[in-house]
Amino acid sequence: MEELIEFVETIKNNVHDWWVSYNRKLWTTHIFVYGGLLLLVIFVGAILFAKFNLFHTDANSARYMLSALVQSQAAIVAIVITLTLIAVQLTASAYSPRVIDIFKKNPDMWILLGCYGFSIFYGFIVLKLVEGAEGEFVSQSAIWSLGWVSISFESYVSLAYWLGAFTFVALFLYMINIINLLRPENIIKRLAIEITKENVSKFIESVEENEKDRKKPVEKDPILPIMDIIHGAVMKYDLETVRVGLKAVTDQMIEIIDSDSREKIIKCFCNHFRRVRMLTVDKMDEEATGEVIKSLETFGRSTAKKNLGYATQKITRSIELTGVLAAKKGECFDASTWQAVESLKLVEKVVMEKGEKFKTTAEAIALSLHNVAIAAAENKREWPTIWAVLSLEEIGKGAIKHELVRVTRRIVFSLLRIVAITTEKGLENATMETANSLAGLTILSEEIVKTAIQDYESGLEEKNRDSFQKFEKLYEQKLEKLRAER
Repeated sequence: MEELIEFVETIKNNVHDWWVSYNRKLWTTHIFVYGGLLLLVIFVGAILFAKFNLFHTDANSARYMLSALVQSQAAIVAIVITLTLIAVQLTASAYSPRVIDIFKKNPDMWILLGCYGFSIFYGFIVLKLVEGAEGEFVSQSAIWSLGWVSISFESYVSLAYWLGAFTFVALFLYMINIINLLRPENIIKRLAIEITKENVSKFIESVEENEKDRKKPVEKDPILPIMDIIHGAVMKYDLETVRVGLKAVTDQMIEIIDSDSREKIIKCFCNHFRRVRMLTVDKMDEEATGEVIKSLETFGRSTAKKNLGYATQKITRSIELTGVLAAKKGECFDASTWQAVESLKLVEKVVMEKGEKFKTTAEAIALSLHNVAIAAAENKREWPTIWAVLSLEEIGKGAIKHELVRVTRRIVFSLLRIVAITTEKGLENATMETANSLAGLTILSEEIVKTAIQDYESGLEEKNRDSFQKFEKLYEQKLEKLRAER
């Protein structure tokens, strides 16, 4: 099974590398495709001409046919280019003016123009040569010979017909490629190719130089075109485009992030996601906010696996801020608050597997989860508070298992702080669940939890002691019940 999983992963990586290489070598790929199509059309045309004996053409007929072919090609290419430019204009207005660069770099239009231009001018040349063969059959006049090689007018005329057929067939391929390119996900994929470590680093360095010297220009931000599309999609409540855009940016950033340039790249990434987060919350789009959190979670888990503690802390901080904003929006954003809690829990699990070395990062993530829970409790969002409490309990169990004492104490303090707020706000279910979670942690590590509770109680003000003692009685009851069950 392990070998099978490894084999599947290898195939997946190879396909991914091929796809990236394919997109980065568009010109080479398209030239081969159109060149192969040209050879295929010529081959099929030669077979059909030979089979139906079409290599005998009267000079007058050839002249009329070539003239009509050239005129029709000129008309077709004019219409196609006009419609393409209109499509580019509409796409730019719908998404972002920056997508114009995609069409400018797209090889399909330039290759098609080249094919039509060559075919038209070749038709003019053959048409001029046919004038010298008036009154004869075209196939009876040799135009060029070298030893045993002899090429007749008929071959040139036939090639002109085949080129005309090729340009017509190529038009279908061109239309398919352009229609596919107009789809948001394909535009985003093309733009995502530009998100490389080199381009991002150049942009960051140019911004830093511009801050010192305003005369120095700022390089293009490779992430900004996709973020513009995401912003527009949020405004139109286009969730699918938002999802595709966020995934594309996240996947590219995961590829380029490393220990050398993590701080600058992470800062750039978080700044872009901060603006998206603020927009989705402002537009009351809960689903889009959830997609932002999922993307941050994916990136956070990746940085944690790569042992990038600083990057993981920055990402989880972004998740925390998103969860806090969602909690303040009330019931309509409960699902987003839950998503933030769940994402922090999943990232924390990856971090805790790293052991004592990453205890600072684990503690910072626990603090982020604490802040989301506090925001939910203060805004009287009982179920999000309960979700956060359960997640804190689960993380606490993992911290005890991995012997992370500081993280365990941090979680106990968080649970006690949450209790103080839920008691004040009258969230009875959340208070009960917190007492149950605290009792569950005590069963696993009584010394650490009891010591943390005593330390917390010693720092309480006199006015809060009565409510804490009531909770302590509830906690003792839950603890006795759990001990009896065990």
